[in-house]
Amino acid sequence: MSKTTTFTQGKRSGLQGFLRLASACLALVIALSACGSASTSTTGGGPVTMGVLSCFTGTLSSLGQAMLQGSQVAQKAINDAGGILGRQLNLAQADTQCDEADSVPALRKLLATQDLVGIIGPETQEINADAPIISAVKIPDEFQGGSTLFDHNANTYLWRDSPSDSQLGVAMALYAHKKGYHTAALLFYSDIAAQTFAKPITATWQKLGHQIVSNVTVAPDQTSYRTQVQQIINTHPDVIFTQTDAATAAVLFQNFKELDNLAIPFVGTDVTGVDEYLKAVTYAAANAHLISVYGTSVTGQAATAFNQVFATKFGSTAQPLANANYAYDAVISLALAVDKANSTSGPAIDAAVNTVTNSPGTQCYTYKNCLSLLKAGTKINYEGASGDLNYNKYNNVFGPYGAFQVNTSGQEQQVMLLSASDLAAATP
Repeated sequence: MSKTTTFTQGKRSGLQGFLRLASACLALVIALSACGSASTSTTGGGPVTMGVLSCFTGTLSSLGQAMLQGSQVAQKAINDAGGILGRQLNLAQADTQCDEADSVPALRKLLATQDLVGIIGPETQEINADAPIISAVKIPDEFQGGSTLFDHNANTYLWRDSPSDSQLGVAMALYAHKKGYHTAALLFYSDIAAQTFAKPITATWQKLGHQIVSNVTVAPDQTSYRTQVQQIINTHPDVIFTQTDAATAAVLFQNFKELDNLAIPFVGTDVTGVDEYLKAVTYAAANAHLISVYGTSVTGQAATAFNQVFATKFGSTAQPLANANYAYDAVISLALAVDKANSTSGPAIDAAVNTVTNSPGTQCYTYKNCLSLLKAGTKINYEGASGDLNYNKYNNVFGPYGAFQVNTSGQEQQVMLLSASDLAAATP
């Protein structure tokens, strides 16, 4: 991996080395100051730039490609409508390599070389390292990713436009509540990501007036779980909340079949809905005993507009990458915030974000239509292609989730929609 030189490491000799160091430091300070400086914009002039900060190399590069793709669709929609403050939108990208250590120099380089009105991304744990830098330069950032550490975010410059992983836990509990279950067991394997579901599920389940009767953690890929399975059966739950890997699930389902003929239904996550997992427990068993809950697509004018611009940009036969619509909404909403603020000042833009996304206001679904309303002095409420984009007091949104059941041929079918408003109401 390429690393940016840290000026405090090593020694430089001679006046020339000192001057190079001083010049570089001064340039960085000036660039960072410019990023956070207040400057009122007028129409005309050079382009307005947003940064796209994500993984573009490595095993998770698909995340970055989706974020860039969605941003490019929004860029076309904005520029076709006349731009931001009458200026064309430019995108500048930086590669975090999905690593906190690599994201910091990537972000600093982006800030030093671009005069940004906003940042889109990142999606994974890099936000932990990037957040202090972003707030220091006072530039609004629309990031994605499920880290529950930001569920009570107090950084006013961070806006999460995709739901938290804790919302998946809320959705699982809400589905079971709507099905009429009252007592539940937690059955997760020891993977750290799976363990994060226990807290939001428990808190939501209890808020809805129900009881957790057992909480069992299993080590992955054992040959038998009969003891743990019997422990759960003995507590007589109405439903079991679960996430494990496929190999573990195969053994667990077999043990439940042997001990109680799979009498207790399972509610799982997006992991339990992938084909590898479903094949491991068999399509027939999953069809009869498992519901998987995960984010679902929205329909409506904003989604239709996104698909139309996407087809124009990438061709009618191409398909949007998963989560590209989140980045699209992030760029559109930040652009509208710049227009509303009539400024490229970071603090002014940040203060305008939820005034263009949250109710009350006239609902609008495209950049062109929303901009027209803003110019007419109308209070707007942008409804996005990924959801309504209504931020709560922690700058988080609540996206819709679906409950899915696989058929015996392996096709997942949505059996219940869990709306963003329902999830917001159920969240502890």
